[in-house]
Amino acid sequence: MGTKPDPRRVARLTVPPPLGAGEFAHHSVHVLNLSPLGARIAHGDLLHSDVVCYLDLPPALGALRLTGRVAWTWLRGTEQTLEGHQRSHYESGIEFTNSSPDQQAALATVLATLRAAQTEPGDLAAIPETPPKEASQSS
Repeated sequence: MGTKPDPRRVARLTVPPPLGAGEFAHHSVHVLNLSPLGARIAHGDLLHSDVVCYLDLPPALGALRLTGRVAWTWLRGTEQTLEGHQRSHYESGIEFTNSSPDQQAALATVLATLRAAQTEPGDLAAIPETPPKEASQSS
């Protein structure tokens, strides 16, 4: 069986689970993968397509704020809580929009750090606890 080609314009890098905690428009999210053009996030609240918001990358990934547009959202699954409530789990694709040259440079640094860590399988030590200065957002 053949695999379906990836329709993305650029490849995305997987973000290791301990590093992916971020925020999207005041919602806690987990960044699953990242590229110069966008990200895939996991979250608990429904996000509607074409909504323009911002994605705050976690400090381990440079604490960078990027403006984006929700390209798609799908319900990944649901679960029953101990209190008897239904909890939903979603994933969304985010397309970055209107990034400044400083933001693009900072994102490139984050991606280079992730790429380096992924060439050394299992070596999360390659990703520093605090981001390099180049990955910090300029004021």
